[in-house]
Amino acid sequence: MTKPVDYADGDAASPFAQMLGGLIEANVVSRPEKLKDFHNLKARVGILVTDIDEAVTLDFEGGHLLVRNGLADGRDVTIRADADTVMQLSNVRIGFGGMPNYLDSTGREVAGKMLRGRLKIEGLVANLTTLNRVTRLFSVAE
Repeated sequence: MTKPVDYADGDAASPFAQMLGGLIEANVVSRPEKLKDFHNLKARVGILVTDIDEAVTLDFEGGHLLVRNGLADGRDVTIRADADTVMQLSNVRIGFGGMPNYLDSTGREVAGKMLRGRLKIEGLVANLTTLNRVTRLFSVAE
């Protein structure tokens, strides 16, 4: 397999961009069940971390991820939340049928943050499959 993750900004990639790219790369390399999502995902996902005012764009290119600093135009999905909430997304367990489990304590907390407006996901309804795939790629929970 070629290198699954590259950084558009090279050595100038922000620490947040490197952390997200590294998380996804580690998941894809060490967890073969994530490869199908990684190879089938073609989408541009923006993540804005509101409390540290940092953003990245994840360009999933069907088996390759290009991570760039900032929010690029043409995003399919944009996630806006504080740093703790963004990191909490990686702890959402994947349940029956490969769907994120929003019924356990972590899932309920994430869903509650959405309802309270602390987690905003633009493009959610039109891109639910994309969001589910991204959540599965982020998830480090067993």
